[in-house]
Amino acid sequence: MKALSVGMTLAACLAVRPAQAASPAVSAAETSINLSVGVMNTQYHENLTPGDDESGTTPGFGVSIGALLPTHPGYAASVDIYSALIYNFDAGNIGYSGHYLVSGAPLTATDHSVFNRVEARLGLGFPLIGGAESIPFLAAGYQAWNRNIDPKGAIGTDEFYHSGLFGLGYKLDVPIGAGFVAFGTGEVLALAGGGITANGANFSGGFGVTPEERVELGLNDAVSGRFHLFATAFWEHFNYAGTRPQSYGYNYYLYEPFSTTTQFGANFGIGYSFN
Repeated sequence: MKALSVGMTLAACLAVRPAQAASPAVSAAETSINLSVGVMNTQYHENLTPGDDESGTTPGFGVSIGALLPTHPGYAASVDIYSALIYNFDAGNIGYSGHYLVSGAPLTATDHSVFNRVEARLGLGFPLIGGAESIPFLAAGYQAWNRNIDPKGAIGTDEFYHSGLFGLGYKLDVPIGAGFVAFGTGEVLALAGGGITANGANFSGGFGVTPEERVELGLNDAVSGRFHLFATAFWEHFNYAGTRPQSYGYNYYLYEPFSTTTQFGANFGIGYSFN
């Protein structure tokens, strides 16, 4: 009878304390399509003397779609499948402080810059006690910067930087109220397969592999039914490895130097959950 009582007590505990499942608030926030607007500040520096520097803030918008779905629907204990596709576009004027391509004389100008970034994620979601969700993921994508500096033809203008993105990330979602979710994401990526094309100088070259780090924090609030409002703040840092010198005219070589870029900003948007 004693053994039976212990067995019944254990079964009762398991019945009232099932394994964790994804929080409805987290599932709704992640399984949605989103539109956003925002601003991004760019700080660019070439590791060269004399070098080029750029800084300024540009407006932009973003579109994303994601899903957090259980591998075994209907079970209390279920690892979730996480996926997301994210696109961001920013464009506007930022300040250029550099030098003329051939003479090296100082020059202050305007860069009519255009930034594009797309990222795909695939990972696993692990529900935690309290409804939080731990999500490690793989990431791959593409980023580009179209650098259009005035005056045309005076520098290596109309430069197009581009690179593939490959790496790992981790996201943590924490429900902090009815329909209210706080989240944070960290990524370590490799820039690979990238390069530069400078139409103004008829020059192009490939980059080596360099790192990119990105951190994002945000809040998501289910304000009305399936509609959500959200706000995010991000910071990212990356390097472009530069190119090898190439012959450019008589006794002159042209190359893209190693550079460092830091970008940070904020986005505000609306989402529709289809979970």
